[in-house]
Amino acid sequence: MKRLALILLVFFLTLGVNAQDSGLSFLRLGPDARSLALGDAGVASSEGAYATYWNPAGLARPGNREVAFSHHIWIADVRTLALQGAFSLGPKTGIGLFVVATGSGDLEARTAPGESDGFFDAQFVSSGLSLGHSFGPIRVGATVKYLSERIFTNSANGYAFDFGLQTSFLEESLLFGATYSNLGKMEELNVVATKLPELFRTGVEIFPFRILMESDGSPLLNTSLMVEYSQNFATEQAQIHVGLSAEVLETVSARLGYLSKDALRSFSAGLGMEISTLVVDYAIIPFEDGFGGPAHIMTVGYSF
Repeated sequence: MKRLALILLVFFLTLGVNAQDSGLSFLRLGPDARSLALGDAGVASSEGAYATYWNPAGLARPGNREVAFSHHIWIADVRTLALQGAFSLGPKTGIGLFVVATGSGDLEARTAPGESDGFFDAQFVSSGLSLGHSFGPIRVGATVKYLSERIFTNSANGYAFDFGLQTSFLEESLLFGATYSNLGKMEELNVVATKLPELFRTGVEIFPFRILMESDGSPLLNTSLMVEYSQNFATEQAQIHVGLSAEVLETVSARLGYLSKDALRSFSAGLGMEISTLVVDYAIIPFEDGFGGPAHIMTVGYSF
Protein backbone atom coordinates (compact mmCIF):
# COMPACT_ATOMS: atom_id res chain seq x y z
CA MET A 1 0.00 0.00 0.00
CA LYS A 2 2.87 2.40 0.76
CA ARG A 3 4.27 1.76 -2.71
CA LEU A 4 0.92 2.52 -4.35
CA ALA A 5 0.48 5.69 -2.28
CA LEU A 6 3.88 6.95 -3.40
CA ILE A 7 3.11 6.12 -7.02
CA LEU A 8 -0.16 8.03 -6.82
CA LEU A 9 1.60 10.98 -5.21
CA VAL A 10 4.25 11.11 -7.91
CA PHE A 11 1.73 10.95 -10.72
CA PHE A 12 -0.60 13.56 -9.24
CA LEU A 13 2.34 15.92 -8.74
CA THR A 14 3.30 15.22 -12.34
CA LEU A 15 -0.10 16.53 -13.40
CA GLY A 16 0.45 19.57 -11.20
CA VAL A 17 -2.02 18.96 -8.38
CA ASN A 18 -1.56 18.65 -4.66
CA ALA A 19 -1.25 15.37 -2.84
CA GLN A 20 -4.58 15.89 -1.08
CA ASP A 21 -6.30 16.49 -4.42
CA SER A 22 -8.81 14.09 -5.91
CA GLY A 23 -7.66 11.61 -8.49
CA LEU A 24 -8.40 11.42 -12.20
CA SER A 25 -6.97 14.90 -12.51
CA PHE A 26 -7.02 14.66 -16.30
CA LEU A 27 -10.78 15.21 -16.05
CA ARG A 28 -9.95 18.81 -15.09
CA LEU A 29 -7.82 19.40 -18.18
CA GLY A 30 -9.74 20.52 -21.25
CA PRO A 31 -9.03 18.78 -24.56
CA ASP A 32 -8.79 21.73 -26.96
CA ALA A 33 -6.06 24.29 -27.52
CA ARG A 34 -8.50 27.19 -27.91
CA SER A 35 -9.99 26.95 -24.41
CA LEU A 36 -6.69 26.11 -22.74
CA ALA A 37 -5.13 29.22 -24.32
CA LEU A 38 -8.01 31.22 -22.82
CA GLY A 39 -7.31 30.26 -19.21
CA ASP A 40 -9.37 27.05 -19.33
CA ALA A 41 -12.51 29.01 -20.20
CA GLY A 42 -15.20 27.56 -22.45
CA VAL A 43 -18.41 26.92 -20.54
CA ALA A 44 -20.38 29.86 -21.99
CA SER A 45 -19.64 29.50 -25.70
CA SER A 46 -18.44 25.96 -26.36
CA GLU A 47 -19.98 24.27 -29.37
CA GLY A 48 -19.13 21.51 -31.81
CA ALA A 49 -16.91 18.61 -30.81
CA TYR A 50 -15.39 20.36 -27.77
CA ALA A 51 -18.80 20.88 -26.16
CA THR A 52 -18.61 17.23 -25.08
CA TYR A 53 -16.09 18.40 -22.46
CA TRP A 54 -16.87 22.05 -21.67
CA ASN A 55 -20.65 22.10 -21.85
CA PRO A 56 -22.88 19.51 -23.55
CA ALA A 57 -25.59 22.16 -23.95
CA GLY A 58 -23.44 23.62 -26.75
CA LEU A 59 -24.29 20.59 -28.90
CA ALA A 60 -27.77 22.06 -29.36
CA ARG A 61 -26.43 24.95 -31.41
CA PRO A 62 -27.63 24.62 -35.03
CA GLY A 63 -25.25 23.16 -37.59
CA ASN A 64 -23.04 21.33 -35.09
CA ARG A 65 -21.19 18.78 -37.22
CA GLU A 66 -17.51 18.45 -36.45
CA VAL A 67 -14.77 15.94 -35.69
CA ALA A 68 -11.64 17.01 -33.81
CA PHE A 69 -8.33 15.57 -32.66
CA SER A 70 -6.14 16.92 -29.84
CA HIS A 71 -2.62 16.18 -28.60
CA HIS A 72 -1.21 17.47 -25.29
CA ILE A 73 2.43 17.38 -24.24
CA TRP A 74 2.45 17.96 -20.48
CA ILE A 75 4.99 17.57 -17.68
CA ALA A 76 7.44 14.63 -17.49
CA ASP A 77 6.28 13.20 -20.81
CA VAL A 78 2.64 13.01 -19.70
CA ARG A 79 0.60 13.06 -22.91
CA THR A 80 -3.10 13.27 -23.70
CA LEU A 81 -4.82 12.26 -26.92
CA ALA A 82 -8.47 13.15 -27.55
CA LEU A 83 -10.86 12.29 -30.37
CA GLN A 84 -14.28 13.99 -30.34
CA GLY A 85 -17.21 14.35 -32.66
CA ALA A 86 -20.43 16.37 -32.80
CA PHE A 87 -23.41 15.51 -35.01
CA SER A 88 -26.74 17.22 -35.60
CA LEU A 89 -29.98 15.32 -34.99
CA GLY A 90 -32.16 18.18 -36.17
CA PRO A 91 -32.50 21.95 -35.71
CA LYS A 92 -32.75 21.68 -31.91
CA THR A 93 -30.76 18.57 -30.96
CA GLY A 94 -27.14 17.48 -31.21
CA ILE A 95 -25.16 14.47 -30.10
CA GLY A 96 -21.46 14.10 -29.28
CA LEU A 97 -19.03 11.20 -28.89
CA PHE A 98 -15.57 11.31 -27.34
CA VAL A 99 -12.61 9.33 -26.06
CA VAL A 100 -9.77 10.94 -24.10
CA ALA A 101 -6.66 9.01 -23.02
CA THR A 102 -3.82 10.23 -20.79
CA GLY A 103 -0.57 8.33 -20.30
CA SER A 104 2.38 9.09 -18.07
CA GLY A 105 5.23 7.39 -19.91
CA ASP A 106 7.88 5.81 -17.67
CA LEU A 107 8.04 7.24 -14.14
CA GLU A 108 10.45 6.21 -11.39
CA ALA A 109 8.90 4.33 -8.47
CA ARG A 110 10.30 4.90 -4.97
CA THR A 111 9.23 3.81 -1.50
CA ALA A 112 12.05 5.82 0.16
CA PRO A 113 14.64 8.46 -0.79
CA GLY A 114 17.56 7.18 -2.82
CA GLU A 115 17.72 4.75 -5.69
CA SER A 116 14.50 4.06 -7.55
CA ASP A 117 12.75 0.70 -7.31
CA GLY A 118 12.20 0.63 -11.07
CA PHE A 119 9.70 2.20 -13.40
CA PHE A 120 5.93 2.28 -13.74
CA ASP A 121 3.34 3.97 -15.91
CA ALA A 122 -0.20 5.21 -15.46
CA GLN A 123 -3.06 5.41 -17.93
CA PHE A 124 -6.44 7.10 -17.67
CA VAL A 125 -9.30 6.91 -20.18
CA SER A 126 -12.62 8.73 -20.42
CA SER A 127 -15.14 7.88 -23.15
CA GLY A 128 -18.79 8.55 -23.57
CA LEU A 129 -21.81 10.20 -25.12
CA SER A 130 -23.24 13.73 -24.85
CA LEU A 131 -26.64 15.08 -25.85
CA GLY A 132 -27.83 18.69 -26.15
CA HIS A 133 -31.30 20.11 -26.83
CA SER A 134 -32.63 23.66 -27.10
CA PHE A 135 -35.86 24.95 -25.60
CA GLY A 136 -36.22 28.32 -27.25
CA PRO A 137 -33.30 30.53 -26.14
CA ILE A 138 -32.15 28.02 -23.50
CA ARG A 139 -29.96 25.04 -24.32
CA VAL A 140 -29.46 22.11 -21.94
CA GLY A 141 -27.23 19.08 -22.19
CA ALA A 142 -25.96 15.98 -20.41
CA THR A 143 -22.99 13.63 -20.72
CA VAL A 144 -22.47 10.07 -19.53
CA LYS A 145 -18.91 8.75 -19.47
CA TYR A 146 -17.07 5.56 -18.70
CA LEU A 147 -13.83 5.99 -16.76
CA SER A 148 -10.85 3.71 -16.51
CA GLU A 149 -7.60 4.10 -14.58
CA ARG A 150 -4.53 1.90 -14.35
CA ILE A 151 -1.58 2.72 -12.12
CA PHE A 152 1.27 0.21 -11.92
CA THR A 153 -0.51 -3.15 -11.68
CA ASN A 154 -3.72 -1.78 -10.15
CA SER A 155 -6.77 -0.84 -12.21
CA ALA A 156 -10.32 0.35 -11.65
CA ASN A 157 -13.35 1.44 -13.66
CA GLY A 158 -16.19 3.83 -12.99
CA TYR A 159 -18.75 6.22 -14.42
CA ALA A 160 -19.68 9.90 -14.23
CA PHE A 161 -22.28 12.38 -15.48
CA ASP A 162 -22.05 16.02 -16.59
CA PHE A 163 -24.93 18.50 -16.89
CA GLY A 164 -24.90 21.88 -18.62
CA LEU A 165 -26.91 24.95 -19.58
CA GLN A 166 -26.31 27.78 -22.04
CA THR A 167 -28.23 30.86 -23.11
CA SER A 168 -27.57 34.27 -24.67
CA PHE A 169 -28.74 37.84 -24.21
CA LEU A 170 -28.70 41.12 -26.16
CA GLU A 171 -28.82 39.47 -29.59
CA GLU A 172 -25.94 37.06 -28.90
CA SER A 173 -23.65 39.81 -27.60
CA LEU A 174 -23.63 38.25 -24.11
CA LEU A 175 -23.30 34.48 -23.68
CA PHE A 176 -23.87 32.62 -20.41
CA GLY A 177 -23.17 29.03 -19.41
CA ALA A 178 -22.99 26.75 -16.38
CA THR A 179 -22.05 23.10 -15.81
CA TYR A 180 -21.82 20.54 -13.04
CA SER A 181 -19.38 17.79 -13.95
CA ASN A 182 -18.00 14.44 -12.79
CA LEU A 183 -20.86 13.20 -10.63
CA GLY A 184 -20.23 9.48 -10.25
CA LYS A 185 -17.98 6.93 -8.58
CA MET A 186 -15.04 4.64 -9.17
CA GLU A 187 -14.27 1.08 -8.15
CA GLU A 188 -11.58 0.54 -5.55
CA LEU A 189 -8.05 1.02 -6.80
CA ASN A 190 -6.10 -1.49 -4.72
CA VAL A 191 -8.04 -0.78 -1.48
CA VAL A 192 -9.37 2.79 -1.89
CA ALA A 193 -11.70 4.17 -4.54
CA THR A 194 -10.45 7.27 -6.36
CA LYS A 195 -12.48 10.37 -5.55
CA LEU A 196 -13.79 12.14 -8.63
CA PRO A 197 -13.10 15.88 -9.06
CA GLU A 198 -16.68 17.21 -8.99
CA LEU A 199 -16.67 20.62 -10.67
CA PHE A 200 -19.10 23.50 -10.92
CA ARG A 201 -18.37 26.08 -13.64
CA THR A 202 -20.20 29.21 -14.64
CA GLY A 203 -19.21 32.13 -16.81
CA VAL A 204 -19.96 34.69 -19.48
CA GLU A 205 -18.48 35.77 -22.80
CA ILE A 206 -18.89 39.28 -24.17
CA PHE A 207 -17.73 40.94 -27.40
CA PRO A 208 -16.46 44.38 -26.39
CA PHE A 209 -15.04 45.58 -29.69
CA ARG A 210 -15.87 44.88 -33.33
CA ILE A 211 -14.88 46.44 -36.67
CA LEU A 212 -17.09 45.62 -39.65
CA MET A 213 -16.26 45.83 -43.36
CA GLU A 214 -17.98 48.77 -45.02
CA SER A 215 -18.72 46.77 -48.18
CA ASP A 216 -20.73 43.85 -46.79
CA GLY A 217 -20.76 44.24 -43.01
CA SER A 218 -18.61 41.16 -42.38
CA PRO A 219 -16.26 41.29 -39.34
CA LEU A 220 -12.80 42.72 -39.96
CA LEU A 221 -11.86 42.45 -36.27
CA ASN A 222 -13.80 40.69 -33.55
CA THR A 223 -12.71 40.60 -29.90
CA SER A 224 -14.15 38.58 -27.04
CA LEU A 225 -13.67 38.48 -23.29
CA MET A 226 -14.44 35.41 -21.18
CA VAL A 227 -14.73 35.44 -17.39
CA GLU A 228 -15.52 32.21 -15.54
CA TYR A 229 -15.65 30.85 -12.01
CA SER A 230 -15.03 27.23 -11.11
CA GLN A 231 -15.40 25.34 -7.83
CA ASN A 232 -13.80 21.94 -7.20
CA PHE A 233 -15.85 20.35 -4.43
CA ALA A 234 -13.34 17.56 -3.86
CA THR A 235 -10.58 20.01 -2.96
CA GLU A 236 -12.74 22.99 -1.95
CA GLN A 237 -10.73 25.08 -4.39
CA ALA A 238 -12.25 28.03 -6.26
CA GLN A 239 -10.59 29.53 -9.35
CA ILE A 240 -11.12 32.45 -11.71
CA HIS A 241 -10.60 31.97 -15.46
CA VAL A 242 -10.07 34.94 -17.79
CA GLY A 243 -9.61 34.74 -21.55
CA LEU A 244 -9.18 37.40 -24.21
CA SER A 245 -9.17 36.74 -27.96
CA ALA A 246 -8.98 38.77 -31.16
CA GLU A 247 -10.04 37.37 -34.54
CA VAL A 248 -9.11 38.99 -37.87
CA LEU A 249 -11.26 38.43 -40.98
CA GLU A 250 -12.82 35.38 -39.28
CA THR A 251 -9.60 33.53 -40.13
CA VAL A 252 -6.72 34.17 -37.71
CA SER A 253 -7.10 34.40 -33.93
CA ALA A 254 -4.71 35.40 -31.12
CA ARG A 255 -5.52 34.39 -27.52
CA LEU A 256 -4.37 35.11 -23.98
CA GLY A 257 -5.55 33.53 -20.75
CA TYR A 258 -5.17 33.63 -16.97
CA LEU A 259 -5.98 30.99 -14.35
CA SER A 260 -5.93 31.89 -10.65
CA LYS A 261 -4.78 29.83 -7.66
CA ASP A 262 -2.94 27.15 -9.60
CA ALA A 263 0.42 26.02 -8.20
CA LEU A 264 1.59 24.93 -11.64
CA ARG A 265 0.53 27.65 -14.06
CA SER A 266 -1.08 31.07 -14.37
CA PHE A 267 -0.85 32.45 -17.90
CA SER A 268 -1.44 30.89 -21.31
CA ALA A 269 -1.43 31.96 -24.93
CA GLY A 270 -2.33 30.58 -28.33
CA LEU A 271 -3.09 31.03 -31.99
CA GLY A 272 -5.81 29.72 -34.27
CA MET A 273 -6.43 29.57 -38.00
CA GLU A 274 -9.62 28.69 -39.86
CA ILE A 275 -9.33 27.69 -43.51
CA SER A 276 -12.69 26.81 -45.02
CA THR A 277 -13.91 23.81 -42.98
CA LEU A 278 -10.56 23.15 -41.27
CA VAL A 279 -9.61 24.77 -37.94
CA VAL A 280 -6.12 24.45 -36.43
CA ASP A 281 -5.42 25.73 -32.89
CA TYR A 282 -2.28 25.84 -30.78
CA ALA A 283 -1.75 26.73 -27.12
CA ILE A 284 1.35 27.13 -24.98
CA ILE A 285 1.22 27.06 -21.17
CA PRO A 286 4.37 28.10 -19.29
CA PHE A 287 4.85 26.30 -15.99
CA GLU A 288 6.18 27.74 -12.76
CA ASP A 289 9.91 27.42 -12.05
CA GLY A 290 10.98 23.88 -11.26
CA PHE A 291 8.48 22.13 -13.54
CA GLY A 292 10.56 22.15 -16.71
CA GLY A 293 9.50 23.53 -20.08
CA PRO A 294 6.02 24.64 -21.12
CA ALA A 295 3.07 22.50 -22.17
CA HIS A 296 2.11 22.40 -25.85
CA ILE A 297 -1.41 21.63 -27.09
CA MET A 298 -2.41 21.19 -30.72
CA THR A 299 -5.93 20.65 -32.02
CA VAL A 300 -7.33 20.08 -35.48
CA GLY A 301 -11.05 20.27 -36.22
CA TYR A 302 -13.01 19.55 -39.39
CA SER A 303 -16.58 20.72 -39.95
CA PHE A 304 -18.81 18.99 -42.48
